[in-house]
Parts: sequence; structure tokens; C-alpha cells
Amino acid sequence: MAQSTDRPLGRARDVTGEHASKAALVLALVAKVLREGAADETVEPTKFAVAVGVQAYDQAGRSCHGGGQNVSRMALRAVGDVAEGTMRGELAERVAEAAAALGYDWSDEDNAPAIPKLPVPGPRESDESGRVPLPRRARKAVGR
Repeated sequence: MAQSTDRPLGRARDVTGEHASKAALVLALVAKVLREGAADETVEPTKFAVAVGVQAYDQAGRSCHGGGQNVSRMALRAVGDVAEGTMRGELAERVAEAAAALGYDWSDEDNAPAIPKLPVPGPRESDESGRVPLPRRARKAVGR
């Protein structure tokens, strides 16, 4: 017996905000790859679609159950048709604009560590076994 919370059969699931965010990231990564080559090279439409699919598969956890199909379809729809003979630089700019339209706004500075690395207070040396001893509590001076 069907439950009211069951997904109706035959209907596609809606693309979530997470898919849109991942599609934006996929397009940004593809744009970065396109910028690395010579700007005047041509890009084959099939190779572009494969590049988007590879990045979407990677973002889906390298699994066919992670929503990568929805992500890649959304990314390809955002870019539109890529004509034969499209230059690499031109396509990189178009893909970056599509990523921004989907909400991509991260920069390399956003990937900086949030918690700064601070040195451990006090000298600690390991013994021959490689274990670091625990710090000792300061003993109270007892006058005799």
C-alpha cells in the first residue's frame, strides 16, 4: 500500500538548490580548465560535455547515485549549445558567466583556513619510542 510520503512513480524529481550550487561549482572548475590552455584553440562540443560530466561525477562523490546527472544537465543547460569552432577563451568566459548566474561567487581567498595554526605552547620532545609525553603539572614547593 502506498504511503502519502512516497514519491509518485513516473515523475522526475525537482532539482534542488544543492544541485544548482554544485552545477555552479562544476562550471567554475570547467572554466578554470578551459583558461589553462591556449585561448585560440577550438573546443569540440562533445569534449566540453564530457568535461562537464567528469566534474559533475566528481562532485557527486564519484557515484552514480549522487545526483551527478541532474547537476551536469543543469550545468549544460546554463551554458547552452556550444557551436563547432568555438574558441577556448571565448567558451571559458561564457562558462564563467553561466557559473556566476547559477550563484558561484567563491574566490581563492575563501579557501583559506578558517582556524589559524598556532604553535603548541611549551617545548615538547619525544622519547626514543616517538611518543610525546604529556605536559607535567607544576609541583608546589613544599617548605620543610
